[in-house]
Order: sequence, then C-alpha cells, then structure tokens
Amino acid sequence: MMPKSNLLSIPLNFFASLLLISLIAAPIYFAQNFAKVAGVKSEASYIISSQVDKFPQMKLEQVGGSFKISFTKQAPSQAYLSVLIITNPTKESRQYTIIQPSGANKTFFGEDVSNLQREVKIPPQTSVPISLISTSNQNDQILQFTISSK
Repeated sequence: MMPKSNLLSIPLNFFASLLLISLIAAPIYFAQNFAKVAGVKSEASYIISSQVDKFPQMKLEQVGGSFKISFTKQAPSQAYLSVLIITNPTKESRQYTIIQPSGANKTFFGEDVSNLQREVKIPPQTSVPISLISTSNQNDQILQFTISSK
C-alpha cells in the first residue's frame, strides 16, 4: 500500500479552490456585462408614447427621430391635445425642442393653446404631452416634425 502524498494534496486543493472561485465569479462577471449591454437600449434621450389611436382618422408614422402625423380635420381651426407623450428616461433634466417646417399646423409641448411652447425642460423620469393645432383650410393634413434633445 502506498502512503498518501501531502505534496500532491496542496496543488489539488489550490486548483479545486480556484475552480470553485471561478464557478462563483463567472456568472457575476457575465451578468454585469449583460446589464451594461441591456443598459445601452435604455439610454435613449427620450421615449415617445402615442395617443393617436384616441383621435378619429389620425395616423402616426415614425422613422428614427422624425414624426409624421396625418389626419382629417373636423373643424376649420382645431387643436389636438396630448397626441403624443414625451418622457425623459435619463437621470438628469434635458432640454427638448420641436423642429418643424413653417406652416399652418403647429406642434407644441403642453396643452395650452395660448402658449405654444417649442422648447421645454423636462426633469428626469417625467412626461410632458405634445399637442398640435391646425388652422389650415385643407381637410386632409400632414404634419411633420423632429424632436432634438440637449
């Protein structure tokens, strides 16, 4: 019968400890990296929620940061309040601006038709409605705009 070798047990215990530590640490390491990758998706400068389906004969098309709303007017001068909702998902206040070609239709932040705000500062995790007002004489209308953030 051969005696047990204490010299062999030291490296085996070392490698067994190393294996145990790596089995515990590897999932934590990969979970942190996956969280970083998933976090990139939530780093958008704004989130838009559509309320267009609440308005008759209104459609929204979005391509990247450009928005196109088509609708049929119900009256000569008409306001559509809270058509879209913009949310600031970041951890600091941000300045948002509506960029729109000139025309009879106006897009603005808020719901006050006497104060058509084209710029607004939104605190973190807060939402603000986007409304539109139409004074054009045409029945079928298209409104195009983009939103920039600073």
